[in-house]
Amino acid sequence: MGIFIIALILISFIAFKFYQAIRVPKGLKNIKELSFFDLFIQIYANDGPDKRWEDTREILDNEGIGRIWFNGEWILMVTDLGLARDILTKPDLYPKALLEESFPKSLVSKYYGKNVVFSNGDEWKRHRRIANPSFRNLPVHIFVELAVKVLDTMEKIDNEPIEISSLMHRLTLDVLGKASFGFDFNNLEDPKNVYVTTYNEVIKELSSSLYFLFSFLEYLPRTKTIKKITKLNKLYDDIVESKRKSMETGELEKKINNNSADLLDRMVYACNDPENQTLTSDELRHDIAIFMLAGHDTTANALTTILYLLATHKDAQNKVREEILRVLGDDLTPSMEQQKELKYMNMVINENLRLYPPVAHLPQRLTSQDIKFRDHVIPAKTPIVLFIYGIHHSSKNWKEPEKFIPERFENEKHNHAWLSFGGGNRSCLGTNFSLIEQRIILCVLLRKYEVFLPADSIHKDKVRMGDDGSGTTEILPMSLIFKRRTD
Repeated sequence: MGIFIIALILISFIAFKFYQAIRVPKGLKNIKELSFFDLFIQIYANDGPDKRWEDTREILDNEGIGRIWFNGEWILMVTDLGLARDILTKPDLYPKALLEESFPKSLVSKYYGKNVVFSNGDEWKRHRRIANPSFRNLPVHIFVELAVKVLDTMEKIDNEPIEISSLMHRLTLDVLGKASFGFDFNNLEDPKNVYVTTYNEVIKELSSSLYFLFSFLEYLPRTKTIKKITKLNKLYDDIVESKRKSMETGELEKKINNNSADLLDRMVYACNDPENQTLTSDELRHDIAIFMLAGHDTTANALTTILYLLATHKDAQNKVREEILRVLGDDLTPSMEQQKELKYMNMVINENLRLYPPVAHLPQRLTSQDIKFRDHVIPAKTPIVLFIYGIHHSSKNWKEPEKFIPERFENEKHNHAWLSFGGGNRSCLGTNFSLIEQRIILCVLLRKYEVFLPADSIHKDKVRMGDDGSGTTEILPMSLIFKRRTD
């Protein structure tokens, strides 16, 4: 009898704890619920944001907000522009959720730690203050140099399909390495070198959907993955060590003083300043890790989809090419003034980023206090996710949202309906880096080639997307044909 009572008490306690966990807070009860089962299947199947939008459109397009049970808590998905504006412009009310809060004890939180993306307040300002100057003085000549190097690769494959997603990732990683770290990953010539293969292995391990669906698995040992992360961190440390040696010779300080230092130069200099150490060694490593992810994947995906759009909309391709030839003539390096004159190209770039935002949703925010929204009171500490893909594809925000219409960007004011680089003071550090890189690569490629989509492409009807779990939208392998122009 005593054992029965103890078992009954234990079951009652577990049931009470479970009820507490899934109980809907009073302020969220009237917010419509999104299907956890649909989300589970999407993550398991690595479905892209287009499928997620398809499954949530009815609620999010009408309500602008929905709640979903995931990873032990209720999370709000938001597409309402008014709430989006508040979230982006009031960081004190909606601070970012730190990785350790969203994925406690996970290897993801240990690898990325607190960095310029996942930090708040004075801590974030420290990271941002160091990085900002490097993004104001971009080495455009490096973009041009590597874009021309791509032409050398393509010269060998004329009129044959080229898997463009892989090529763009190799290109943008080389651009990031040289422009931000002063290091040549040599990914274009040697895509299987130790830096690239180790990085890809780590990202694949950290992005496994299994650990997002069953977070308790993080408590099990992942010895092989930890060894790979240790190896990658050692490669980062080697790059940093070369910078430190240049500091010992005084070369690094000269670059800081004459404003020619790259991003990693500034980070290493701040990390080794005994008078005012503004970055610890761990913070330095975490920043490198997040820049490696955000600094090339997003732009590679954007270049892949824009080349697809130009291949499937020949009138737009011809118009962009004519503009390039008219504005630049024989010049391969457009000045900032010339880049502004590439008005139609810029419209195409913006429309591509609307249709296929490289990041489908922004990192989670947490309400710092109770928030009144319509007739709801969102409790403090509620996770909120801005669903960028949904905002970009909502019929409330855009006329014929699924259609490619670059002219809609003749007017650049869209009241937070276009959020490809986020918004507010937490907008993406690398916005100009990415846009300039895209413009230069398009100038180089379209001057020499016409782009075609093979008739048997899996993307014939639409871009096929996935979700590799890294936080950036995955474009399934895409082949395009580049035919050398004769006129």
